[in-house]
Amino acid sequence: MGASTKTMETFGSTAAKALGFAVFCFGVRQVVLATTVTNKHKLRDLTVWTTQSTVGRNETLGVAKSVKLPDWMSDWELEHDGRRAHDFAKLDDQAFQRYLLEQEAEWKNELAFCLLPQAFKEKIKLDTWPLIARAWLRSFMLANLIYLGLGLTWAYYIYNVYGFRFFPTGATPRVGDVAEQIKVSLGALPMYSFLPALCENIVERGWTLAYVRVDEYGWANYLFYFFAYMAFVEFGVYWNHRLLHDLRFGYDKLHYIHHKYNKENTLSPFAGLAFHPIDGILQAIPYFWTLFVFPMHALTYELMLFSTAVWTTNIHDCVEVECQPIMGAG
Repeated sequence: MGASTKTMETFGSTAAKALGFAVFCFGVRQVVLATTVTNKHKLRDLTVWTTQSTVGRNETLGVAKSVKLPDWMSDWELEHDGRRAHDFAKLDDQAFQRYLLEQEAEWKNELAFCLLPQAFKEKIKLDTWPLIARAWLRSFMLANLIYLGLGLTWAYYIYNVYGFRFFPTGATPRVGDVAEQIKVSLGALPMYSFLPALCENIVERGWTLAYVRVDEYGWANYLFYFFAYMAFVEFGVYWNHRLLHDLRFGYDKLHYIHHKYNKENTLSPFAGLAFHPIDGILQAIPYFWTLFVFPMHALTYELMLFSTAVWTTNIHDCVEVECQPIMGAG
């Protein structure tokens, strides 16, 4: 049998592929801009309801056609009337979208910061932090809760409750391996949390094609572009992951850390985020850059990031159950 002809990637070949993909994405974006984005409904053509009155840009629309803010957002608006006061009639569409996204971000911050003692929030003067810094803290807190809470719950059930069924030979990970995975993951979470905070800030500024109301495009476009978005994300994640294997620098300096845990008796739900921080960000960043290519509902994008955190816990538990089309689902 002849020798293997597989060749390792080089920085030159990788750069060429990246350039080709970027040009392709730019072309797709131009088509999307011409066929869909130019025809979307502006927020000024939707009547948006906050507090007790309509504040839509087009006051000729009837209330029957209005888009009512969720109750939680109306309550937040009422309680913080002085904090986000605007003359809505003078806001252009992008500024109005930024207002709605920042309002939603503040509401999410308040939900997360309920977990912090009031004395601590006052001591660190949390209310004076820039919105992006508070978004980072919120992401960091929730990332720890999801990672530890989901990991502990998952591990308890697959090892303690159903261990006799899933691991009849007793090939479960050692405590030392699990502890190392937790240590690596917790050390990476501060940097991981910076990515969603930065992405949220860029979305708020209107630099992407993300949008805030489904009615801007309609449900048909929402569904179509959701699947297009996810297809591009999967493509990007696949190639980023593959290049981390094929580029010697990528594997030797970054990705090898994750593949220390590649056997049944070393893998655990806690290995899902046990990456070098740059490695983890590279594999998550397609969720962000694809926002420049396709219109994507902002809250749906955030929910997909959450779902990915659940999924990555699932695929590292060594429990094999067919659950198509979710890759590696157990």
